[in-house]
Amino acid sequence: MKEVFGKMVCETIEEVLNPDWCAVLPIDLQNDFMLPSGVVGKAGGDLTAMGELLPKAEHFIKRTRDFGVKLVHIRIVDLPNGESDSPSWIRSKGLMSNVHAFAVEGTWGAEFCEGCEPRPGELVVTKHRSSAFVGTNLDMILKNNGVKTVVIIGEQTPGCVEATYRDAAYYDFYNVLVEDCVAARDRQLHDASINIQKARHDVVTMDQVFSIWSKYRNGSLVALEASAVTEMAK
Repeated sequence: MKEVFGKMVCETIEEVLNPDWCAVLPIDLQNDFMLPSGVVGKAGGDLTAMGELLPKAEHFIKRTRDFGVKLVHIRIVDLPNGESDSPSWIRSKGLMSNVHAFAVEGTWGAEFCEGCEPRPGELVVTKHRSSAFVGTNLDMILKNNGVKTVVIIGEQTPGCVEATYRDAAYYDFYNVLVEDCVAARDRQLHDASINIQKARHDVVTMDQVFSIWSKYRNGSLVALEASAVTEMAK
C-alpha cells in the first residue's frame, strides 16, 4: 500500500486481489448467448469463442468457491413484449446481435448455462442494459458486503463485460479483468477491447488470480493481508 493525498492505495496486483475483499462477477453466462440453440446462435452468431469460454468460466466459478471468494452472478434479461426496451436499445440490440429480443424473462434462453448456475445463497443481479451497474442495486450490494475489488469474467468482451468493467472503476472499485476467461463473437473486437483495458486498468490471467489467492489462503501473504486490511480500514 502507498499513501496518496492521505489515502491508502493498493500498489500491487497482490493487494488489489486480496480475496477477502474481492467479488467475482460472471457476466451473462446464459443459454441464449452461449449455446448454438439459443437466440443469438440461431440468428447466425458465431459462438465458437463461447464454446471455448464456457468450460473456463465453469472452472473459474468453481475455484472462486474453493477459495471462499464472493460470487455475484450477473444476468441480462428482456421483459416480455419489449417492456424493458427503448427504441434506442432495440436498435442497439439489432446492431450487436442481429436480434431484437434475447434472454426474455421466464424463458430457457434467460437461464444460466449448466455448470454456471448460482448456488443457494449466492447473489444474483438482474440487469436490462449492458452495464451491471445501470438500473440495479449492484453498487449497494458490493459496498454493503465490504467488496473493494471486482473480478470480471464472462461474455462479450467489448459489450457487457467492458461496460461493467469500466463502470466498476467509476463506482470506485478496483477492477480486474481476467483476459482468458472473457470472450466475444468477433475476435478482433475482443482483442481491441483487451488492448484498451490493458492501458487503463488491471488485466490478468486465470493462473495469476489463482496463484495470488493461493498465497493468501496458504498463509504466505498473511502479513501483507493483515497490513492491507489495517491500512484500508483507516
